[in-house]
Formats: sequence, structure tokens, C-alpha cells
Amino acid sequence: MRYFKLGKHNVSKYCLGTWSLGGNKNKNISYGSITVSEANQILDYACESGINFFDTANVYGDAEKKLGNFFSKTRDKVFIATKVGCVSFKKKLNFSKKIVKSQIYNSLKNLKSEYVDIVQLYNPNYKDRNLNYTIEYLDKLKSQKTISFIGISLAKPEDYIQLRKLYKFDTIQFNFNPLDQRAISKEFKNKINKDKIKIFARTILNFGIFTEKFLKKKDIQFYKDDHRYYWNEDQIMVWLKYIKKIKAYSKRPIENTCYRFCNSFNLDSLIIGATNRCHIIKAVEKKNYSKLSKDEIKFFKKVYGEYSTQRIFKPKIAMKSI
Repeated sequence: MRYFKLGKHNVSKYCLGTWSLGGNKNKNISYGSITVSEANQILDYACESGINFFDTANVYGDAEKKLGNFFSKTRDKVFIATKVGCVSFKKKLNFSKKIVKSQIYNSLKNLKSEYVDIVQLYNPNYKDRNLNYTIEYLDKLKSQKTISFIGISLAKPEDYIQLRKLYKFDTIQFNFNPLDQRAISKEFKNKINKDKIKIFARTILNFGIFTEKFLKKKDIQFYKDDHRYYWNEDQIMVWLKYIKKIKAYSKRPIENTCYRFCNSFNLDSLIIGATNRCHIIKAVEKKNYSKLSKDEIKFFKKVYGEYSTQRIFKPKIAMKSI
């Protein structure tokens, strides 16, 4: 495992996202139900693999509680990032001080901790009038060492251009994969390089759709407790059409190609998801650190250019945070 520096901390290159670990709890729709035992096996293997970075949120079912229980005796050995502002995937974001204060309190309680390493604003709109009050409150908690770092989980990379005017954030995370290259825009890259902010990429395998298992599926079927059930099937077919072009060119398992694509750019950490240990095994393979050739990246940009002209079909129900 490789690590990067955040303050005085050595943080793992791979971060385990825990949305899936809170499946089917507290009305959380993720990737289906998961037991405490199954979640603990995933967390245990993540640690064995050298992962010490975990990304979570109040809204991820009971994921925070699972983390709190699992790391109750080793809290100082891990780095945990949570989020504020999203109270439900089906409701509007809420950055009122009352909500944020409540979510921080709940996170500390769930994590059985006196501090949170990173608190991230959940997909904020820079026009939200509550943001200034929220940031002021979080900054106060940072000065009190209840929070170590303040970050943003971006709905769109370009939102950072405006959000950076509100505060000097420590971290950002955004979607990034061969069919989502919005973060490569020149203006965005110039700003994050100037700010020297730590960068985390998510949706590297695009909700598990960019996997060998999914590419071999003959029928697209999901259970209702899997958020992909609510995605428009036409959108999934468009994703498959263009990712298969990339697989045909690369001639390797698509998971390895997606990880290598992300590792070809200056990203500090890649947020991976897992519903069993094999997903972690695939993610942390040493060959995934190898950068793609210039020709491959050039081809990927061409395919992305073709894909980005397509209409985006949203999920069947409003999931306002996705």
C-alpha cells in the first residue's frame, strides 16, 4: 500500500468508501443488505491490505456505527472522513447550523470518538446562504481539535471554482473514471494545483458497472434495495457501450484499466467500494499503480468526447445526492 501525507498523518492511497456497509439500514439504499459480520470481514481485510482511510456519512445507514464498533480500540490507527449536509438521498441538502451541529454530534457518537479526521460538505451549492455559517462553525470545531480537516464532496468538479472563494479547504473528492473526465479541465486543474489541496476520486468503477462481472451480464437486473435499480436502463446501456470500447482497446480486465487510469493523474487517494473482500483484492493489486501510456489516455479522451455528447438519463426516482 502507498501512502500520502495529510498534516502529520500517513494516509493510505486507497480509501474504503462505506456506503455499501450500511446497506438496508435506516432507509439507506446502497447495494443491498449486509450483515455486521460481513461488514467486519471487509473492514478486517481492508486493514490487512494496508488501508487506514475510511469515507463515510450519517446518511449511509449504520455505516458509521459499524466503523465505530470495529475501530473502538484502534481509533488512533485509522483516518475517518464523514460528511454533513445530506439528511436523506430523497430530500434537499440542508446546511443549516442546526442540522450540521446535529450531524457532527451523531457522527462522534456513532464513531465512538472525540474527534473526526475530516468533515466534508456534501455536494454543496456555492449559492447556498447557509454555507458561510456552516463553514464558520466547522472552522471553530477545527480550532478546538474536534475536527482535523475540512473538505468538500463535489457534485461537479467545476463547483470548486466558486466554493474555493468561501474557504481554504483541505480536501476535495469528486467522480472520476474513463467516462467521467470532467476533472481534467484546465481551469479546474489550475485551481487545485494552486491551492495544493488533497484530491480524492470516487466512482472509479462507476457504481460497479465498470467490472468484468457486469460487462458479462446478459440481463440488467437489480433488487429494490440496490440504488442501481433506480437508474435508467438506457443510461446503463450507454455506459456499457462506451466502456466496452475502452476495454477492447486496452485488452485487460476493465477494473485494472479504471484503476490505472486514475493512477495516471495526480490524485492523493482513490475511494473504492466493496461488498466482499474480492473487491478490495482487485483494487489493491500492485499493477494498478502503473500509469497508462500516452496513447491509451489519448484514446480514452477520444471515447469520452464521444460519450459526453450523449444525453444523460437520470435515475427513475430523485436521489438528490447522487
